Amino acid sequence: MSAHPKILVIVHDIDDNLNEMANPIAEAGILMTTWDVQNDGDGQPALDELGQYSGIISLGAHAGVLEEAEHPWMSHERKIMAWALDTETPLLGLCFGSQLLASTAGAKIYKAEVGEFAWTKVDMLPEAASDPVLGSLGDSADAFQFHYDTFDLPENAVLMGEANGMVEAFKVGSSAWATQFHPEVGLSQQLAWLSTYSRAFAREGIDLEEQIAKSHALAASYRKQAWDLSEAFAKQVLVFHAKR
Repeated sequence: MSAHPKILVIVHDIDDNLNEMANPIAEAGILMTTWDVQNDGDGQPALDELGQYSGIISLGAHAGVLEEAEHPWMSHERKIMAWALDTETPLLGLCFGSQLLASTAGAKIYKAEVGEFAWTKVDMLPEAASDPVLGSLGDSADAFQFHYDTFDLPENAVLMGEANGMVEAFKVGSSAWATQFHPEVGLSQQLAWLSTYSRAFAREGIDLEEQIAKSHALAASYRKQAWDLSEAFAKQVLVFHAKR
């Protein structure tokens, strides 16, 4: 096994990557291997070789869990998540990653009555305060959102954050964490999304100018929030790696 711990980063679309959360991981001495699921199977990690990784991060996606039959990569990723849960390998799911984790843990996924788009506020629950990863988000978290689906809390999960009647942050078992929102998406990516998907935001009644202004105002604090969360997850990866 390499002296340097490695994590597998699962990217589903070209416009959502680790962004602000990449540097803290690298600075912790952790190597990142990326699997782009859109790359026609190239780079798809073999299940019998997952032991080389001391952590998994699953990012956002245009596709939803309800469309799994249309996307063969999704079933493979579900197996990777099941492996992480079975081996207690640190796992972090963000937006789509949180939905697939919830589904893998047995929860129902369904269309939200009202989706969440652009800036919202997440209330972090007392259960999160002592958590080594999600505790980094404090009592409340600014959240940049873009999702139509939601899910029930898995039976073996602990609810850590909620907003608008939806699950926003949770933990499964001892070493799997998730946020429904996008802590990784920094200012430049937020502005790109607000431009590229402006019609989609407008259809949801989003005031684009207001959201653009809010992205600027929250740029520094959101970056710190992303870094704090990334550093907290990196610490769990290092602890896990040291025990192997």
